[in-house]
Amino acid sequence: MQRRASGLLVSCVALAWAPAAAGTPSAKALGRALDELLRKTTCQVGVLVARADGTRLYGRSAARPLVPASNMKLLTTAAALDLLGPDFVHRTRLLRVGEDLVVVGEGDPTLSARFDPDPLLDDAAAAVAAAGLKEVRDLVVDARAFDAARLHPDWEPEDAERWYGAEVSALNLNDNCVDVTVSGGARAAAVRLRPDTRYVRVEQRVRILDSPRGHVFSLLRGGPDKRTILLRGKVYRRAKPYTTSVPVPDPPRFFAAVLGERLAAHGVAVRGAVREATAGERFAGETLWERRAPLPRTLEVTNQRSQNLYAECLFKTLGRRDGRGVLVKGGSWSNGARQVRAWALAHGVRPEELVVRDGSGLARSNRLSPRAVVAVLRAALAGPHARVYLDSLAEAGASGTLRRRLRRLPAGVRLRGKTGTLTGVHALSGVLEGRRGARWLFALIANGKGASRRLLDRAARAIAEVYAQAP
Repeated sequence: MQRRASGLLVSCVALAWAPAAAGTPSAKALGRALDELLRKTTCQVGVLVARADGTRLYGRSAARPLVPASNMKLLTTAAALDLLGPDFVHRTRLLRVGEDLVVVGEGDPTLSARFDPDPLLDDAAAAVAAAGLKEVRDLVVDARAFDAARLHPDWEPEDAERWYGAEVSALNLNDNCVDVTVSGGARAAAVRLRPDTRYVRVEQRVRILDSPRGHVFSLLRGGPDKRTILLRGKVYRRAKPYTTSVPVPDPPRFFAAVLGERLAAHGVAVRGAVREATAGERFAGETLWERRAPLPRTLEVTNQRSQNLYAECLFKTLGRRDGRGVLVKGGSWSNGARQVRAWALAHGVRPEELVVRDGSGLARSNRLSPRAVVAVLRAALAGPHARVYLDSLAEAGASGTLRRRLRRLPAGVRLRGKTGTLTGVHALSGVLEGRRGARWLFALIANGKGASRRLLDRAARAIAEVYAQAP
């Protein structure tokens, strides 16, 4: 979808900041509550609370650029919704091209156990079989919508060993992880994989215990190709199932391996090679299967569950557009950063308060000030897709990463927001709404020793209590 050329100037004019309301009862009450709460903090804390019209109610180091952690997703999703539009879809297609079967990915991160029936890709294989194919020559994966960089250079190496640091590709399956379930057994632990695939191997060296005491085990990636899952430790023989997600290397190959196994289950043989599309190769053929992932669904998982892969796929999708908004191949982090930064600057964020390196906030080199976060929220909620954006946020005490937090807010007050957590970094920003319809926007970012979820939850509760009493 082409970028709308007329929206940016209007937004800049409409979102001019209103004067501070320092003398109002609400502002005074916020000052007393937050100053007392933050008085003894040892970390760097940036705070801004403002009305939806931009009237500032409280600020503390509001212009200081800080590490935002997953509050970066607020910017990524706002830019994606505005530039791509709510009707945008990511497509994944299976094409019959001569004797080959070609999988073409556009960066859909949602093809997973979260949304799709088990076994994954069974519907795709069934569609191939229904087309009358008994065998194909090559199974070709085309992930060229994104560039070849799958791990961001600013991410810490250990992140790649955890589900939240999974590789990013234009072809993604099951969050580019295998879900590993471990339970007890008489002589060895019982291990189940989802998807059930030979793409990874499980090697276990565990001691079976007759007592639950000492039941501790680990799951690590090993082998030169990182396709061996090492199960080590002690497992109680009657242990209940425990499931965790382990990232896989080379997502397009993972996709192809699982698809090949499902094709075989439907009587379709791959007699040639599994290979990746080469530079300059073009495909035109019959579409046998297509999956369409609507943007609002992707936004919801990105913001409510804080799923990094989803944010990075949106970021690189934006990076597929050149300076004129024309769709090209090879979406990259660098071009995504240019697009997202340009959007932010056009919507009231000051350049000295912003550093954009990735879309998820996993990179510690990102910077956002509380004032920048509030500017992003204002722009998103003043635009034509405000409801889609607001619905993508977690709700305190009800959904996403806020489901177990801030459960007992004042009656009639609803808090929708986005959390952020890295070692030494906590963030919480969002929107307060009440029966009278007025909105307050807030951004809380803490960096350094003393930064904690508890501190920010107390601050958010204090803001909500003042909001509930505001005229």
